[in-house]
Amino acid sequence: MQIIRIIPSKYIFFFIGLLILQFFSPAPTASVEENSGKYFESLQKKLITDGFDKSTIAELYSSPKVFFETKGVSLLLVHREDKLNYDQYATKESIQKALKYLAKHQSELERTEMAYNISKEIIAAIILVESQFGTAIDGPSILNTLSTIASLADPDVRNMFWSKVSSTTQFKRKKFEKWAGKKSKWAYHELKAFLKYTAREKMDPVGINGSFAGAMGIAQFMPSSILAYAKDGDNDGRIDLFSHADSIASIANYLNHYGWYMEIDRKKAHKIIHRYNHSDHYVDIIFKIFKLLKG
Repeated sequence: MQIIRIIPSKYIFFFIGLLILQFFSPAPTASVEENSGKYFESLQKKLITDGFDKSTIAELYSSPKVFFETKGVSLLLVHREDKLNYDQYATKESIQKALKYLAKHQSELERTEMAYNISKEIIAAIILVESQFGTAIDGPSILNTLSTIASLADPDVRNMFWSKVSSTTQFKRKKFEKWAGKKSKWAYHELKAFLKYTAREKMDPVGINGSFAGAMGIAQFMPSSILAYAKDGDNDGRIDLFSHADSIASIANYLNHYGWYMEIDRKKAHKIIHRYNHSDHYVDIIFKIFKLLKG
């Protein structure tokens, strides 16, 4: 269910940076896309060893739409959560949009509020910041992003990637190696979850886009969180995070799982929201929006 969507405003500065990198970077002798097959060779072998069907993996990675995402992933080397403009979500205009969202999805929100003991205003606040109510969820390919990061476990691929990004990052080689080792394990775990989820729901993994870090849908869940916490909010037999009903129920289930309840105190609530996004700035804006919606 792909449609044209606006790039999330909280990532806009990183994509501006990407355009600058593209403008000033020298043209490579061969495009990254042309060489994607060899860059993903070791990754494919690992997926097959871990139980994924050989022919399915081969077909998936032979698609011309699947390629090594050098420039997109390089944004992770400059990402600074504390530099994001979260205040934009607490403006009068944003709060008016949130109130309209509460009214439009009143039945789903109230049903979820009763089922999970989660305030509908906190759910709306999260959806506002995460995806601007589903209008900003079409970033880069999730498959390409997670595959690229996961493939950095291969020393040859890691060396190639470093040769392309070393001049545009403040990372030193030692720090980059530590980052790549940690991130490649994380991305491989998320990639496996993504492939399991899309297979279960009969979705084409090639056609799903998300954040530059691999989160997807209106709720901006990582694939492993989808498998663990996502719910079928409209009882249609599927879990689709591009559906408002499913996203609302999934956020509520996530918060409920970690101990949220209606009269929870701020200290406990802070810890739970911080799990959703590991940023104090993010938590603060969620509570600011929540208070404004509650009036």
